[in-house]
Amino acid sequence: MVLSSPAFAAEGHIPLRHAQQPFEVPFGEGKFVCPGAPAGKENLSPPLEWANVPPEAKSLALVMVDDLHYAYPDAPEGAFFPHWLVYNIPPTASGLPEGVTANPTLPDGSLQGVNAYPPPFDQGYGGPCPPKGEEHLYLFTLYALDTTLALPPAADYEAVVAALEGHILTQAELRGYYTGQ
Repeated sequence: MVLSSPAFAAEGHIPLRHAQQPFEVPFGEGKFVCPGAPAGKENLSPPLEWANVPPEAKSLALVMVDDLHYAYPDAPEGAFFPHWLVYNIPPTASGLPEGVTANPTLPDGSLQGVNAYPPPFDQGYGGPCPPKGEEHLYLFTLYALDTTLALPPAADYEAVVAALEGHILTQAELRGYYTGQ
């Protein structure tokens, strides 16, 4: 399988329009801050295209994470901040358009999980939002599965990853970088 985006090259920089808009909300004992100025940040999911899905695939799943170990070497390998989860994508689909809505159920029956941002910013796609000057690595992974996932809409990252286990036929990855503005 091959995964790409017309918005940015593999190993390239994710455009500003796909970054999360700045916000600040109460979170636990403190607050969660997505810094920066809003100019140009639209929080639009990037368009994605894929090919060579195995004919035996029953569904596809897309997971986008910030690889925290890349930006913070002291973070453990495999420490991720989930930004987007789309699952039960029909295997006949060849991509996702730019600006997928935050609805938990998409018109083609695909389901979206919640990202790791706090409510109300946890629905659907949540764009990059690293601190100013920090470059982060974002991994988009598309999985071809031998089943549809028995998950409701708005499942979290842990539930989606657990449901993928034992059902992955093949996968493709697209890596992109974003530097905080």
